[in-house]
Amino acid sequence: MVMEIFLISVTLITLFIASYTDLKTREVPDWLNYAFLFTAFGIRIIFAFQNGLNIFLSGFFGFLAGFLLACLFYYAGQWGGGDSKLLMGMGASIGILFPFSYSSLTLGWFFLLLLITGAVYGLGWMIIIAIRSRARFLVAFKQYFSEHQLLHHFLICLSLLIATASIAYPFLWPLAFFLPLIFYLFLFMNSIEQINFIKTIPISKLTEGDWLTKPVEINGKAIISSKTIEKRDLQLLQQLSHQKKITTVIIKEGIPFIPCFLISYIFLLLSNYYLPALKYIF
Repeated sequence: MVMEIFLISVTLITLFIASYTDLKTREVPDWLNYAFLFTAFGIRIIFAFQNGLNIFLSGFFGFLAGFLLACLFYYAGQWGGGDSKLLMGMGASIGILFPFSYSSLTLGWFFLLLLITGAVYGLGWMIIIAIRSRARFLVAFKQYFSEHQLLHHFLICLSLLIATASIAYPFLWPLAFFLPLIFYLFLFMNSIEQINFIKTIPISKLTEGDWLTKPVEINGKAIISSKTIEKRDLQLLQQLSHQKKITTVIIKEGIPFIPCFLISYIFLLLSNYYLPALKYIF
């Protein structure tokens, strides 16, 4: 119980600081992520001397699960380095309880809450952007719509066919609405991305974890492909900038996602009062 209080306190402090820096600068400092990770392991090592090796193994396997999921999102270009490192720290802090029991699923519940919270949070953030920049948004939306008119007409015809078929097969009717909804959501997200997230920035402001939307080319040759900027990429770009061969790059900024970690973790703590009851249901 004492160990849990320490881990919860450290996690909440870290998430509050990380959320503030992410909202203010769109970055989470490495020192904060590494301090969180080492502190979580340090607490577990200290208590492992009294309560057994399982205390440490719980954090280690939690870290491993966070590491694998972070790599998936990072190399898929969905997360930056700061988000990924923080997820590893969350894995070490929450852990996977040994021996296995219903409580071992706590980290899995956090991942699920993070995905759900992230989807709602991201959509809400984009809606606010669309309202605040409605003139530019409408221009971008109309442009994307005109570029995909053929697909739009095809989906409308397909939806009408599905709606007709649903007279005989009622279970099909949700598809009649689902396909156009996905199409308009696709146009909406691409429009928001174009007006707010795609930016040209000088090399001096580029940081590790930024996402390149276009390859960096020198004399027609691609030096760096479209991907998440790694440390060696940043060093190369800085060197090219000093040589006056390139001054700016085009990146895609994401929404400040770290507050989702905080919201999900608070939900997780509150859920300790009702999640145990689910084991009697399932």
